[in-house]
Amino acid sequence: DLRQAKKDGAVVLDLRSPAMFGAGHYPGSLNIGLGSPSFSTWTGFMVPGGKAIALVVGSAEEAKKARLELARIGFDNLLGYVKADALTETRKLAQTSVQDLKASLKNDGPLLLDVRTPTEWKGEHIEGARHIPLSTFGKQLPDLPNDRPIAIICGSGYRSSIATSMLQARGYERVENVTGGMAAFTEAEQ
Repeated sequence: DLRQAKKDGAVVLDLRSPAMFGAGHYPGSLNIGLGSPSFSTWTGFMVPGGKAIALVVGSAEEAKKARLELARIGFDNLLGYVKADALTETRKLAQTSVQDLKASLKNDGPLLLDVRTPTEWKGEHIEGARHIPLSTFGKQLPDLPNDRPIAIICGSGYRSSIATSMLQARGYERVENVTGGMAAFTEAEQ
C-alpha cells in the first residue's frame, strides 16, 4: 500500500528521529521528526497543502499525535500509517559526527551545506560552507553538485535531517546529516 501511495504522488513522512531515520527508512520518504515542537511548522513549509500523506511511525500513539498536529494546520489528507519496524524496503542515510566532519574538511572533504536561518548564519558559521536556509527548500530545492559528497548541518541535526532526506529523495546519493549540528561543532572546538 505504501509503495502504491508513493507512486500515486503521496508524500511519505517519516516521523522518527534523525538517527532512527538514518538507520533505515522507506526510500523517498521525508524525515520530519514528531519530537520537535516545530513538527507541524516544518511540515507546512515542506509539504504542499492538499497533498496526500502517508506516515511512517514508531508507534500508533505517534500516528495519533501527528494526525492531530497536522489537522491543526489544515493537513487532513492522511492516508494512514505504517510502523517503521514493518517496512520491508528500506534505505539508509549517513549520519556523520562533527569530529568526522572536521577531519574530512581538512582533506578537501564534502560540500558543506548550512541550512540554518540567516540570523544563525551571521552569528557563526563554518568557513567554506554554503548557506541555503531550509525554509527555501519547500519552494525549490537548491541546485547542488551530485558528483561529490554533501554534508548538511543546522543548529542541532533536526533541520539538516529534513534537508538531507529531501535531497536523497531527489536523487542525491552522497549526502550525510551532521549529528548534533553547530552546537556540537562549536562544543568540539572547546
